[in-house]
Amino acid sequence: MHAGHPAPLTYDYARVSKVSPWKTMAGHYTREGDVQELLAAADDMFVVARDGDEVALTFDASELAPLPEGWTRTYFLRADGYSKEMDINSAIPDTVEPLPFHGMTGYPYGEDEQYPDTPEHRQYREDYNTRVVVRSVPLLEASR
Repeated sequence: MHAGHPAPLTYDYARVSKVSPWKTMAGHYTREGDVQELLAAADDMFVVARDGDEVALTFDASELAPLPEGWTRTYFLRADGYSKEMDINSAIPDTVEPLPFHGMTGYPYGEDEQYPDTPEHRQYREDYNTRVVVRSVPLLEASR
């Protein structure tokens, strides 16, 4: 990122840092590389991203009809996913898990609910969520 630039921040791919100034949740994150399969359906198999990660999308618009002169085309991205905050007042702010899922009644969910444990979901976790981040800072604990 360029320091001194007004918000929003811009990213400089020529200057990449391996360290983050932000706290990162411990857990299993999605490996780098092609994740197109994870974007195809709202099936609770999603990209688990951390600070600094990006998913780049490209598509071929060459077959779309030309626009009349003076017009511009707008594209809309419909996304289905979750965002987990690291605020001390939010639910389970120190770890990636438990993963959210569409059928949960709330987050964090109780012992009577769990992330899907089908053969497909186990394979997804084994194949994709292979980037392990360990705890970089101690757990936040309330003091008296």
